[in-house]
Amino acid sequence: MTNLFLLASNLIRGFNPYRKASVDLTKIKMSIWYLHGIKALRLLFISLLGAGMCLVLFMSGLILFHLAIVLYVPWEPQVKLGFTLMCAVIYILLAGGFFSYAFAEDKWLKIFNADGLMKQFTELSEEEAKQEERGSPSSN
Repeated sequence: MTNLFLLASNLIRGFNPYRKASVDLTKIKMSIWYLHGIKALRLLFISLLGAGMCLVLFMSGLILFHLAIVLYVPWEPQVKLGFTLMCAVIYILLAGGFFSYAFAEDKWLKIFNADGLMKQFTELSEEEAKQEERGSPSSN
């Protein structure tokens, strides 16, 4: 019985160097899933709220404001057309600017505290690369 206990203890001690590697691998896989979840949530938010709200606001502003200008301001038709087109271009540029600002990937990573996670992974991979560089000449 004692020999069996010693054998099991030696086996467990022998697996200790691999335990840290498996825990690190599990952390990396879970972090990757977390990042994929953030990306999926971001894309869902973009498609549902962002595009819908931008489209509704854009269309209502484009139609109602310009309709009021065209109907009630005593300008010549060419001036009304030029004003309407100029406002339409400004609205399109504003909607595109808001869209790109609100849904930037780095902003979403910061919101979900994943930027620190990415920085930690890059630091770990750089450390591992340096250790491999130091270890490779001694193995030859």
